[in-house]
Amino acid sequence: MFLLGLAAGCAFAPEGAIPIEPPPRYRDWWAATEVCSGRRGDFARIEWAIVPGRGFACPTGTCVGRWEGDRIYLAEAFRDHELVVRHEILHALLDRPGHPDPPFGRGCPLTWSTWRAAGPSLEVPLID
Repeated sequence: MFLLGLAAGCAFAPEGAIPIEPPPRYRDWWAATEVCSGRRGDFARIEWAIVPGRGFACPTGTCVGRWEGDRIYLAEAFRDHELVVRHEILHALLDRPGHPDPPFGRGCPLTWSTWRAAGPSLEVPLID
């Protein structure tokens, strides 16, 4: 299914993307993002992929995560970073690009600036 999508020439597919089965915590993060956004979605429809490294080329520059329809791509270095994963989940739940506030920011603190402001336990790693 995922590999066919890559071979069919999707609008976006970062080089080296490796399909994965999402770890159980992604389902927990999905549920938390549904709660903060007031949106519901089908977790099972998402195809997940890891891209080797700390970032990857995307239409907006260098990304550590990217939502594209039913696919979420994550830079390997950020595959376990709750903010990055939930940020892309929120895009999937909204089914749109952009960062409307709310729910990004107010409602769900899922941007670099709002995540940092949410408290010291939610530190954002530096990106080289």
